[in-house]
Amino acid sequence: MVSGVLTTAIRRRSSRRVRIFAMTTAQALPEFFTRVPTLQRAETMHQYWGDRCVNLEMFVFSFMNTFNEAYNGGYWDLNITSNDALYMSLSTDEPVRLVSPLNYADETMSADAAGLVLTIYASSYGMHKFPEDAYLLETYDKLMEVVGDHPEASKIYRLLD
Repeated sequence: MVSGVLTTAIRRRSSRRVRIFAMTTAQALPEFFTRVPTLQRAETMHQYWGDRCVNLEMFVFSFMNTFNEAYNGGYWDLNITSNDALYMSLSTDEPVRLVSPLNYADETMSADAAGLVLTIYASSYGMHKFPEDAYLLETYDKLMEVVGDHPEASKIYRLLD
C-alpha cells in the first residue's frame, strides 16, 4: 500500500515539475544541480517535501547552528540535483566550515557541499520524527545517491560518517 501511495505522489509531482522548471540555459548551473528560481521557492518546497517542508527547512537551519557556531542566519538557495532531489544551500561564494559533533570531522567546503550535508542530516532526522512521510525518505535516498558524484564527495562523506 505504501509503495502505491509513493508512486502516485511521484507521478503527481513529476507532471507538475515540467511546467515549473522551464529554465533558460543561463539559469542552469553546473551539471550537478539546477537552482530553483526565487519566485518558485515556496511551491517547489511543498512539491518536493510535502507538508513537512517547513519542518525540514527548520531542521536544516538547526543543523547549521549545530555544525557551525559562527552561523547567524543568511539567505538559502534551493537546488535540484541531477537525480531530482531538492536540497538547500547557503547563498554564498565563501567557503563554509562544518564541524560534526557526532564524529568530530572538521571540513571547510563550498556552500553547495555544506548544503548537501545539512539537508541529508535534516531529512534523516525528519524520517525518524515523521516515519509516515515518504517525501523525507525519498529526499534522503536521492541525496545519498548523488554525493559520490559531487566534486567534494570525500569531505561530504567524512561529515556523514
